Amino acid sequence: MSETWEEQGARALTGIEPIQFLVGRWTGHGRSYGDPVNGEFIVRPLLDGSWLEATEILTDGSGHSVHQDLSLYRFNTETDGLEVMQLFEHAHRSIAPVELTSDGFRWITGPGAPQLRYVLENDTLCYTVVLPSETAPAISMTYTRS
Repeated sequence: MSETWEEQGARALTGIEPIQFLVGRWTGHGRSYGDPVNGEFIVRPLLDGSWLEATEILTDGSGHSVHQDLSLYRFNTETDGLEVMQLFEHAHRSIAPVELTSDGFRWITGPGAPQLRYVLENDTLCYTVVLPSETAPAISMTYTRS
């Protein structure tokens, strides 16, 4: 790369700017595999702000955790695009490019993987997870800022 360390850092910060709206604490509700759930979604900048850490916890009506994950977002200066690394139970990890859309963003996961889409409308963040060969979302959450 011909960029200096400082130039790479500046480009990384500029590149992650379109998803900075995620930063903060969100609470919500929705459905996970047919069951009603409550959710907490917390996003904070890491290091110099060029990484965003997103933690999500879904709980059932009794407050028991039914799903937890940690996603790390960054702008990859080598590929010139946003990407996400998601970590969740059973030592699972996925890495995907992130594509900006007119109303939010989506993870580019391929035809054999769950499709994730995030939509921001006013101060409401909605996301869906659609499994391969399904049409209805397996997970659908609506969050508002806390």
